[in-house]
Amino acid sequence: MKRQLALSFFAITGTIAGIAITNSSAPITADMSEALPAGDVSQLAHCVESDFVSTIFAPGTDPKVVERVSRAIENLNAGQRFQPGNRWPGADNTPVTITYSFPADGINIPNGVGEGAGPNNLNSTLTGQFGSSSTWKNKFAQIFQAWEDITGNVYIEVSDDGAAMGSSGPLHGGSGRGDIRITGKSIDGNFGILAYNSFPGSGSGGDMVIDTDEFWANSSQDFRFFRNTLSHEHGHGMGLFHVCPITQTKLMEPFLTTAFDGPQHDDIRGATHHYGDFYEPNNNAASAGFLASLTGPGSFPFVLDDMALRDDADEDFYSFTIDGAGSVDVEVRIVGAVYENNPQDQACAPTGSTFDSTARIDPDLAVLDTDGVTVLASVDANGLSGNESLTGVVLPAAGTYFMRVRPVNSPGVAQIYDLAGTVTIDAIMSVDCIADLNDDDIVDTADLGILIGVFGTNSPLADLNDDNIVDTADLGILIGVFGTCTE
Repeated sequence: MKRQLALSFFAITGTIAGIAITNSSAPITADMSEALPAGDVSQLAHCVESDFVSTIFAPGTDPKVVERVSRAIENLNAGQRFQPGNRWPGADNTPVTITYSFPADGINIPNGVGEGAGPNNLNSTLTGQFGSSSTWKNKFAQIFQAWEDITGNVYIEVSDDGAAMGSSGPLHGGSGRGDIRITGKSIDGNFGILAYNSFPGSGSGGDMVIDTDEFWANSSQDFRFFRNTLSHEHGHGMGLFHVCPITQTKLMEPFLTTAFDGPQHDDIRGATHHYGDFYEPNNNAASAGFLASLTGPGSFPFVLDDMALRDDADEDFYSFTIDGAGSVDVEVRIVGAVYENNPQDQACAPTGSTFDSTARIDPDLAVLDTDGVTVLASVDANGLSGNESLTGVVLPAAGTYFMRVRPVNSPGVAQIYDLAGTVTIDAIMSVDCIADLNDDDIVDTADLGILIGVFGTNSPLADLNDDNIVDTADLGILIGVFGTCTE
């Protein structure tokens, strides 16, 4: 599981040739024949997108081929278009369980982008390239896990009954196969088209078709070319469209790069807008995202990254359990940046129009008592783009407490934030604070001094074991509870 106390991330760097994507409704003008250094956004493989399907091409593909396939996509999918941004069934900000399956080799894959029908040979091809089916299926599992770690969605691999392609999965009333069916066939030889993917919907909605003429088992950066290519395509399978300009900072840009691993900030915003974050649904105390059951004394830091608020109906609750009185410090840290984010056009060039992803929602932060209702402390001090924090909120006894983050405004767009802080559980007092000789609620050097001052006498003040003598036995008791008795 991704979310846990003291969570941290690391970035993997490196670049393989990018994958360029163009709008299917405009003529292709890019020169794809020139070999350029790895990471240069001009070194490209086109991905043609319509409202129904997205197709990726390899570097060097003849522009005439790309243009032909673009026209074929438009003709094949006339009358089958989805509105941009459609998601799998359910209200926005609501997660869904999506199943996926791998049909057996031999099943007929209909014409998708003008390449003609052909038999599925994904299983034998990838097993031959990767050495075992478990290896390449694990890479698909990594792709889906990355999206699962971002959203509240759950991805489950299921068996496939071999029904004709175009048969719906469970989310659209079908059974016996996945909502997403992943197949492959010979499309156009080496390079050219790499894969194509349908947007969410019934029938073939969400389905992915991979060109098995390609070599997918490039192990560089844990097969990142394979994973980023197909993670981008499943982004379309979730309902995400392309964004511009090309800056190599977003998975869903029209150029796919391996300079980073998997979905980035803007992709996370899009996915959580549709499906909510990792802890959704957590809109009340009863469904709160549970962080941990903590045993003190001690301090326990936590960080939950890439949480999301969407509108005034979206309240995020988180809970933790402590075994004694204590306190909590907690902060909402707004995550975002100022950058361009525009729909794809032919040029996909910068327009100068910026977007501030830090200024979407103004959060209100509260710590709630064990009933999940009573507010122990709350703050809304800084407005849009501002962090909110609470320090030293007293937790008066053992129990399960709650933190709540909710929006003050309601724009209906995702605001990404991190929730970070520290839970502190106080030390448990010794019975009657027996060695607190000066009644200052702590056993320390002051108490030690008092005991030494009457050492060898029968002073009842420091005779901790009631044997009528202040001796090493009493000194041992004091040392044993030294530093305790803090209320």
